[in-house]
Amino acid sequence: MGIEELSIARLTTDEWEKAQASITLFWDTAPSQETIVKFLSNSQNILLSAELDDALVGQLIGYILDRWDKNEPMLFLYSIDVAETYQRRGIGKALIAAVRKIGRIEGCSEAFVLTNESNLPAMQLYQSTGGKKSYPDDVVMFEYD
Repeated sequence: MGIEELSIARLTTDEWEKAQASITLFWDTAPSQETIVKFLSNSQNILLSAELDDALVGQLIGYILDRWDKNEPMLFLYSIDVAETYQRRGIGKALIAAVRKIGRIEGCSEAFVLTNESNLPAMQLYQSTGGKKSYPDDVVMFEYD
């Protein structure tokens, strides 16, 4: 796979069926049209879809969070999912780059993601995309400038 063939898009309410298929694939649940449309209607919520040759290969769910301590919001990367057969091909990195670009456009001063020290693939992904480990214990938060 050439990463240049990868298509990443932020899904809109008009694409609720694609969003439902994505969530169902990676979360083993099928939220209703109403739930998905409500989620996608909120400009603070982000659902990115990664496709290769019209096949869904990844997704990223994120949230733009207002802050009480700063004027700028922050970006929370809630879930980054890549189909097992497509892992370690740069799709996760491309999803993170795409959501960070959205965060910058939205004025976010930083982004963060949580994982466990034992989740080695996630640890490697976040470190390889410039994430910096914030806490020394098992729960790890990576921050992006």
